[in-house]
Amino acid sequence: MAEIGKLWAGRVYGTNTGNIFVSIERSDDGLRGTLRFMDSAFGLVVYAVQGTFSEGTLDLTGEPNQAPDGIQTGQLKAQARLTPEGSLRGSWQTSLGTAGTFELFPHDAPSDQTRQLAGSIPEQLHTTRISIGAVRLFADDIHELAALLRKDFSSGKLIATYKSGGVENVRYFDDFEKDAHKNQSIQYLKLSLQEPEAHGINKLAVIELDSEGRNDVITQGIYESWVVGKAESVARHVRRHENSLVTNVKKFGLGLNQIIFGTMLVFIPEIETLERRAIFAAIVFGLLMALVWAHQRFLPNVVIYMAPRKPGLLARAWPAILSWVIAATASLAAAVAFYLLTKSSP
Repeated sequence: MAEIGKLWAGRVYGTNTGNIFVSIERSDDGLRGTLRFMDSAFGLVVYAVQGTFSEGTLDLTGEPNQAPDGIQTGQLKAQARLTPEGSLRGSWQTSLGTAGTFELFPHDAPSDQTRQLAGSIPEQLHTTRISIGAVRLFADDIHELAALLRKDFSSGKLIATYKSGGVENVRYFDDFEKDAHKNQSIQYLKLSLQEPEAHGINKLAVIELDSEGRNDVITQGIYESWVVGKAESVARHVRRHENSLVTNVKKFGLGLNQIIFGTMLVFIPEIETLERRAIFAAIVFGLLMALVWAHQRFLPNVVIYMAPRKPGLLARAWPAILSWVIAATASLAAAVAFYLLTKSSP
């Protein structure tokens, strides 16, 4: 039988939550020890446990021998795998029907096998941030994104922070999906998830979507390969919903802006007086500023609809149509101003 550390502590999740401490010793028929579970709601329950540890898998069964008065307890079964980081992750259930997951971290001098798997304490945290263009998302898209964020996490709870009607709300994601009205639009959404990785250090994944700011994917952890890979996979998924026209407007400015400005430089010598040239330049610059404002106001960086269905052809095309209508209106206004100023020239 492979060796395993004697002292372990961690957290329990599921129908019951709280802290857990396990002390185990080698015996003639496997492993024996004591499991102490401090339930967040019901208090301390102590189990006498026995089991085996083989090929990186720990199997335990337990009988309760101490519990608070009036609290019903049942037989315990638990199974966990030793992770490459040196922790134990697994699931548990009792004869009462309660069940969940747990994670344990070593708290004594580790065995040679655990020491080899755990490695040295990390010297730094790795962080990756990837910016995304303008996106439009629907309820189904948000659900898929949540599932992708939860991948690689076993115990952390996904948190949703969102703004609707100017009010900021913080909910567990499952509650967010229930609370968000189907006809509601959201201007800001941040999904964040974190859990202990190794040596008590948390790894995290965050996606932040802001109609008035930036859209970013952020990951952090002690393993650089996971940090970079997770960020790239989430960003690639979100870019499937990216609006290239609005993205380029936000990133580079509307291309027609430069065309209008260049046209002004070409035609301004046709206006004879310096005063009228200044008026024409002021009108053009005003129109360019109005173009930027209109795109910021009517083409936000992110639009999130909580309706479950995908939009039709017209709904998908309206940002591009609106952008060109705004630009064409500005161009027409500049042309009218040029005509009036040159027509009335002496």
